Amino acid sequence: MLGMALLMPSVVAVDKAPNVALVDVDGVPFNLTDYSDNDQVVMLDFMFLTCEPCKKLAKDLKKLYDQDIEDFEILSVDTFVLDSDEDLKQYAAEHDYNWRFSKDTEAGDSWSAYGIIEYPTLVIIDREGYVTYKKSGIISLEELEDEVDKALKGEADRIDVAQLGMIAFAFLAGLAAFFSPCSFPLLPGYITYYFKVGADAEKRKAEQAAQDGVVHEGPTFASQVKTGLWLGSIAGLGIVLVYFIIGVVVIGALAVGVALSGGAITYLKPIVGTILIVMGTLTVFDVAINTGYITAPFRRLKDKILPRKGPQKPTFNTTGLFLYGVGYGSASAGCSAPIFIALAVTAVATGNPQDAVITFAVFLFSLWLLMAVVSVVLTASEEKVKSGMMKNYIWIKRITGVVFMIAGAYLLWLFLEAEGYVNL
Repeated sequence: MLGMALLMPSVVAVDKAPNVALVDVDGVPFNLTDYSDNDQVVMLDFMFLTCEPCKKLAKDLKKLYDQDIEDFEILSVDTFVLDSDEDLKQYAAEHDYNWRFSKDTEAGDSWSAYGIIEYPTLVIIDREGYVTYKKSGIISLEELEDEVDKALKGEADRIDVAQLGMIAFAFLAGLAAFFSPCSFPLLPGYITYYFKVGADAEKRKAEQAAQDGVVHEGPTFASQVKTGLWLGSIAGLGIVLVYFIIGVVVIGALAVGVALSGGAITYLKPIVGTILIVMGTLTVFDVAINTGYITAPFRRLKDKILPRKGPQKPTFNTTGLFLYGVGYGSASAGCSAPIFIALAVTAVATGNPQDAVITFAVFLFSLWLLMAVVSVVLTASEEKVKSGMMKNYIWIKRITGVVFMIAGAYLLWLFLEAEGYVNL
């Protein structure tokens, strides 16, 4: 919901498109407002050289540009810090792309001003300097022609662009990681454990009240919310710990590794696509995904620090909840790698350390918040939630598996098509 709110156009007031000073690959400085000052419509193409969907979309941009539409220009803005002007010039020459290319500023001014959270993203600015269109992903040539025509005629609606795109992206990435198919099977277990220790704790409270000679009236709604928030926060911190450790390693490696690997990043897509297809197949056919090798080190560490001394009664043990969160986060990481890598690459690619830190903090916060909210809901409405989720669990799992298979196949197709191995 936060992401949708940040990305929706404003219905109250519309500002002109943000102005950014850039330098094209030929060394010519210019401002984005130069186009509207010359009564032109400009299409901003936010891209980078190792982006397969960007390459695919560029083929349709060429068809559009070759129509030689009067008062219309295309500007491709490369936002990846490791792409050079020479790389862009070579790319344009190889494919006969004759429109203007430019690198974003080192501070990522155009990327942040236009709220770019995925690639490719197209933005159309009309003659008056207002944004009339913004869309990400693969877009049909017919749609592009229609939107350009409306902008040229002054018939397009004006919209605002999101200023907090990276924050929205980080929050939504946390949502996806929390509900990944690797960790989702652990959620019913968390529910069962949570209900069991809650019932045990409530029973002891009633016994203690009887010993004290007072009437035990049960928890109030306010106390349920407070308890759920506290205990859910403990479990949420376990998830945060896992991703924090992974994040430090991944982001640190990316900051150094991408500088060495260059275009090799593009080959992550077929690898990830294959993994998604395999995991989706296992999920659809209900084949267990063993995550024990991930959680085993944490369990051994816990046993060394707090060795077991015979059977223990289930209680609201914060250590147990924290370790359950660690297991949940470890399982989630197995499925959310594509989302996490995209988040890390995008944050590091801005070239600003503070962007990576803030983005990752929002991602961790969303994971913590979701576990806290789930725990509050469980505390306030036990059996309804439990029975509803368990009844539909198998279908949720199967649908998720199918979606992962489709996503994996799509990634493979994008890579093969963009690299010229297939032509569909």
